Amino acid sequence: MRAFSRLILKTYLSISELQEDLDTKRSSGGSIGFVPTLGALHEGHVSLLKESKKRCGITVCSIFVNPTQFNNPVDYELYPRNTEKDKKILEEAGCDCLFLPGVGEIYPSEDYKHISFDPGRLGQVLEGAHRPGHFSGMASVVKRLLDIVRPDKAFFGQKDFQQYLIIKKMAGYYNLPMEIVRCPTIRENNGLAMSSRNQRLSLEEREKASLIYRTLTWAEHEINAGMLSFETIMERAAFDLTEKGEFKVDYFDICSANSLERVSSIKEKEELAVLTAVWIRDVRLIDNLLA
Repeated sequence: MRAFSRLILKTYLSISELQEDLDTKRSSGGSIGFVPTLGALHEGHVSLLKESKKRCGITVCSIFVNPTQFNNPVDYELYPRNTEKDKKILEEAGCDCLFLPGVGEIYPSEDYKHISFDPGRLGQVLEGAHRPGHFSGMASVVKRLLDIVRPDKAFFGQKDFQQYLIIKKMAGYYNLPMEIVRCPTIRENNGLAMSSRNQRLSLEEREKASLIYRTLTWAEHEINAGMLSFETIMERAAFDLTEKGEFKVDYFDICSANSLERVSSIKEKEELAVLTAVWIRDVRLIDNLLA
């Protein structure tokens, strides 16, 4: 068996090879941190890797562009892919292991594409309503990856807040012996949430997209000020994104941060989430703030 090195990023194409090395480290008392990704890595991913390195002895990153979670085949084909660039980013971040499986490794048969877990209403609203089938595919591949890596902690970004809630619920459903860790959204200098899809925006479009964050922060301020109704805040926010940004708005909602049920007023000690999804040309961006 190969010994682990903190200096070299090791790349694994097969499940058996990865598990053999991880079992060796685990048997010596080491903890495993895991960051699953679709590639096209950026500083948001790097922040997850850094948090894993801070909390765990070994950090594993997976890159797998999962076809079952793209409800739009064109989006799947256009998703940015640059493995060599991603490897350099992982090396600079000090990642220990890269799991780079093919589709056949993750899905050796159709049975692996489906799991019994149903997130219920949590998976039907917001992203679930606008991207049918997305969360089913996402949950299946994340469960598969968690079963393969068997980490002590798995790290996910707040930008995909609904995804995080569903994964956390799924981990509880299957009684997975690991911690699901939520990490803060990392933003560009103008406030735009970092996303692999930002690579498909022009510089002018990236600057225009800063309106998304400004609108979220305006909504957060108005919620805390208590002068406007939540319905008015949502309507004005959607109007500004449509008229000022010339975006197509899928939703702009104020919800319970636990259930994602839309709320109409602040309840004592209830954490709220302000969530939005907009289209810039043919690029769809999501973002959120907790209030």
